[in-house]
Amino acid sequence: MKYLFYLFAMLLLLTNCGPKHDDEEVKILYDKVIEIHDEVMPKISDISKLRRKIRKQENKGTQSLNIMKQLEDADDAMMTWMSDFQVYKTYKDSTKESKLKYLNGEKIRIQRVSDEMYTAINTAKDYLNEK
Repeated sequence: MKYLFYLFAMLLLLTNCGPKHDDEEVKILYDKVIEIHDEVMPKISDISKLRRKIRKQENKGTQSLNIMKQLEDADDAMMTWMSDFQVYKTYKDSTKESKLKYLNGEKIRIQRVSDEMYTAINTAKDYLNEK
């Protein structure tokens, strides 16, 4: 439950308190980064549900423990990315080039987080025969 509050607060910060953009190219790239985030963020609830289902299993073997770790790591990756992305607010007076460089790096990072989350979810669903 505490994670849901944290997630909601971070989501509000990312979407409502975003920086003002002085350049259309920067705005487009920023919006793309946020779009990737917004697409995958709701999957945090899927990760939580899958973790609970695996935790409830009686015979937990190495495979289930590995999948639990994979789900936890994916969740942590999103939380870390959201926390780290707050740094972008400090770029308000930076050059266009530095903003673009930062956002391109963050686009790659959030895409990796997205891939990690989807992989963990699919692995867990396969394990639980939920596809």
